[in-house]
Amino acid sequence: MRSGGKGARALRVMRRVLGTTVIVAVLAGAGLLLAWQLPRPVSETSAIGVLWHRHSDELGAAWNHETCEAGVCRQDFRAGTIYAAVRGFAHVVHDDAVGATFDELGGVAALGLPIAAESGSADRPWQAFQRAGIFADGDDAPVLVRGALWQSWLRYADERGGLGFPRASEHRDRRGTTVQDFVNGAIYLRDTGAIPVISDIADAHRRTGGTSGPLGYPKRTQDAVGDRLVQEFDGGEVWWSSGTGAVSVQSPFLVAYRDRGGAGGLLGLPTAEASRVDGGSRQPFQGGVLYRSDSDGSILATAAGEIQNKYEELGGPEGELGMPAGDKVDVSGGRYQAFDHGVLVWHEGAGVFRMDAENFAIWAADPARFGWPAKDSWTDGRGAHQDWEKARTVLRDGRLLTVPSAAVGGSAAVLICDSQCSGDSWIDQGARGAGFPDIVKFGYPGSGYLAPTGPTGTGIVDSIARNLVLLPEGDPGVVIVTLGGNDNAQHRPAGAVAAAEAQLVGMLRQTYPEAPIVVNGVMSRSDAAHAGRRAMDATVTEEARSLGVHAISVAGWVSDYSAPQADAVHLTPAGHAKIGPHYADALRAALGR
Repeated sequence: MRSGGKGARALRVMRRVLGTTVIVAVLAGAGLLLAWQLPRPVSETSAIGVLWHRHSDELGAAWNHETCEAGVCRQDFRAGTIYAAVRGFAHVVHDDAVGATFDELGGVAALGLPIAAESGSADRPWQAFQRAGIFADGDDAPVLVRGALWQSWLRYADERGGLGFPRASEHRDRRGTTVQDFVNGAIYLRDTGAIPVISDIADAHRRTGGTSGPLGYPKRTQDAVGDRLVQEFDGGEVWWSSGTGAVSVQSPFLVAYRDRGGAGGLLGLPTAEASRVDGGSRQPFQGGVLYRSDSDGSILATAAGEIQNKYEELGGPEGELGMPAGDKVDVSGGRYQAFDHGVLVWHEGAGVFRMDAENFAIWAADPARFGWPAKDSWTDGRGAHQDWEKARTVLRDGRLLTVPSAAVGGSAAVLICDSQCSGDSWIDQGARGAGFPDIVKFGYPGSGYLAPTGPTGTGIVDSIARNLVLLPEGDPGVVIVTLGGNDNAQHRPAGAVAAAEAQLVGMLRQTYPEAPIVVNGVMSRSDAAHAGRRAMDATVTEEARSLGVHAISVAGWVSDYSAPQADAVHLTPAGHAKIGPHYADALRAALGR
């Protein structure tokens, strides 16, 4: 009995001791928990303490004491942690999506100290750290921008709104280039470093196909040129200004653009992307338009102004003029520009006129000859017409003709002659006597089929062939040629004179297909002194007959009709009056009138 009583007492004692121990342990644990939850002191002077005192309501009490290790100080609070360098600014990392991601990624050891306070809205906070930025976006996982991409993002954070939030984490594109897309652009990691494409320039890059388009990858960051921006890409460059927006200039226009001074030249900034037109492509700029021809790859420009305005009114490259065939050319008092199917000519104070290419070529050889064009060229069944300051002309089958104020019709005789038709000559009088009262005379003293005229420096035939002497447009009743005396005086070979005569007859037939052609011989006496003149008379009249045109020999007429002479070869007015009626008879007979 006694021994059993002792065992029971021992058991009770053990129970009391155990119970007391448990109670003591529970009380001790509760005390420790209470002690851990008690606020810790916060410095009044450290960077962390100063910041906490400004944000104490937001952060709550400290969980622990401020500690510093390896140059980094920190103190934890109920709603976040404050970090600071030993000698530096302090910043809060909140207990939110940004703070959680910061801790998960290794905190200060991995990302460095915070370099700015958390920004953004409650559902889209972000924060900058030394080696990365963390961006949270609602329910989506936060996105990290790190390394060289992050340094580039920071550098351009304020550039026209910066790059904004990342759309996704960095990745390698199909060509193996590291890229990260942002709301307002992208950053590309190339051998030369991280290169951002921002804002309007980024939009222009995307419009052209991004890195898969003709521009390709950026070569360098954007540069400011005055109040404009430019960024160079592998396949071109993009220019931006507040007035034009961002527009790219790509190959092949880029070389031509730079050759013309680029943005600092007459073209200025691009105003729209290049586009296709019939036969090529075009790109407009502030100061003109570049055109590229598909046929030969040439690139030419129109300059802003009246010529370009007229060109566009006429339909531009898809209109009647076609593509430019040359750049604008300045000349005294005006300028011109050639196109595939004509030329536009501008004259100060008069405006712009369209010319056909053939008329323009004649004008360009001697602009002062006709003066500036006064109307656009126009074409009808008669040919290509042009009104000038000094004349009116029509171009037909390569022959330029004057358009006289009075029509040249069936009552008119067109005279092509040397000094034999000076004044009221025997030729004039004979033509009138034969029924052609309207005389249109082209008399060039000293000239011949080959003998040169004074004004042109070449013979009558060559002068007409080269449009230096212009015959009148119309349908005359007769065309009379009186040449050869000066060819004889210059000892021109008979064969060469006959060949020139044949050329002249051919041109006259082309010009006046309905008019009879009469070739006069060389007025002469019957004596030996005029033997050469009589021989030349025979040459030209025989050639005329062989060509099937009318011929009138006047060999020896001075002697035959006792016509007074002013000198060895020319008649006096009385002499012309003597010869005139006889020539009228011969002309009527030749023409059957």
